[in-house]
Amino acid sequence: MDEFASARLVGVVRRGLAVAGIETTAPPARGALLPLSAKRRYLAGIAREHGLLPLLRVGAVLPELAADPAVSALSRTDSPADLVERWRRLERFTHSRHRVEVAGRGVDELDLTHVGPPGSPPEPAEDAVVLGVLVALLGLIGVRGVGVTAGEVEVCVSGEFVAPLPESGSARWHVTWTSTAAPDPVILGEQDVVAAARGLLGADLARRWTVDELAGRLGTSRRGLQRRLREAGGFQDMLGTARTEAAAGLLLGGAHSLSTIGFACGYTDQPHFTRDFTRRTAMTPSAYRGAFGASHKIKPR
Repeated sequence: MDEFASARLVGVVRRGLAVAGIETTAPPARGALLPLSAKRRYLAGIAREHGLLPLLRVGAVLPELAADPAVSALSRTDSPADLVERWRRLERFTHSRHRVEVAGRGVDELDLTHVGPPGSPPEPAEDAVVLGVLVALLGLIGVRGVGVTAGEVEVCVSGEFVAPLPESGSARWHVTWTSTAAPDPVILGEQDVVAAARGLLGADLARRWTVDELAGRLGTSRRGLQRRLREAGGFQDMLGTARTEAAAGLLLGGAHSLSTIGFACGYTDQPHFTRDFTRRTAMTPSAYRGAFGASHKIKPR
């Protein structure tokens, strides 16, 4: 099976390994797609020659990719649990066969498992890449003191990988942390509360916004905010408009795949993106890009 997710991860792996002084040859892809078997052979070869530690550390290049819409959407949260939920939504958008599941959670801990379809679990090299990227993302969102135990082995201390994943238990991760970053306070000043609400929504479209959370961030009551938003068309319309405007901008401005754009703009899945964007613009995302985009040679997914 070909996967867009495989191609994206291999790109991050190659870049991360190159920074570490390990040059590799990418497996052949079919456009933006990469056969799962090719990705597995590529990662297994790296693991045989260099071990799993370099694969765990490839996430160190993520700060260089901050302009990528998917990385930006993942790194705008301030909550480890929400980060994992965003990652899981990205997996759905990119049609990944392997998924991260939440087996348990606490105030400062998460139990995660990396799973695949029956009879085809992820290989240790694939576990290493995904865990490495998640730990790097935790650092990007301001989580400190990150530790990871895989199976019975402590593989990460204070955000640094100190040991490779064990052969047994490479897909089971107990993640802990000592602190998280507090969200930036919203200071309204002369700004209208409706304009401030638009700004907050637009700044983090991947968040699962609710009126209660929005009111809390704005320091106003839920009832008062609802009244003001109702005068401006309502919460759902404001959120939908912000998503459409952001998606349109990304469709016009670059060669990002439709799955990346849909995820970054906060849609639940690809059908939701297509359905809502079409309802608001009378054009599908691909038709919109074809009609108005800078390049007509893009073959979106």
